[in-house]
Amino acid sequence: MTTIEHTKYAVSLYDGPDANSIAGLIGTHLGESLEAAPSRIELVHKLARPVAIVSADTDSACTIVCGDDEAVVYNGLVGQSDVVLIVTDKHLDLIARLPGKVGPLGAVGLVTGRGVRLLAAILTRRMVVKGLFAHAATVLHTIALLSASPT
Repeated sequence: MTTIEHTKYAVSLYDGPDANSIAGLIGTHLGESLEAAPSRIELVHKLARPVAIVSADTDSACTIVCGDDEAVVYNGLVGQSDVVLIVTDKHLDLIARLPGKVGPLGAVGLVTGRGVRLLAAILTRRMVVKGLFAHAATVLHTIALLSASPT
């Protein structure tokens, strides 16, 4: 297992150097996000269930499992995920470039131009979010955590 120590909250790649491309990318985004804004550790603690992310571009997947002291990013689908994001590289880029302001429910950056483009992708099902309505807060928290921009 490879651990990326960015803050008081560690982000680990369970498969270490054998992590697939989406697991490595998500681990990096999550680590950079927590480094840019350590206050987001509170959001990590709100992710009680695994969150899965599937890359439509590479046909690979990863699962984020958050614990008290670290998040572990696994290759593939692990555990029972209430939220599954099916994304392209373009969607991940939009998420990473959202303003990282976090409100009571999650990503306030969704009310920006980039955020509106991301919401349009979700509404037109170009980006699929399974569990969107049943677990909206988890979806918003995940998007906020993967946003690397601190302001």
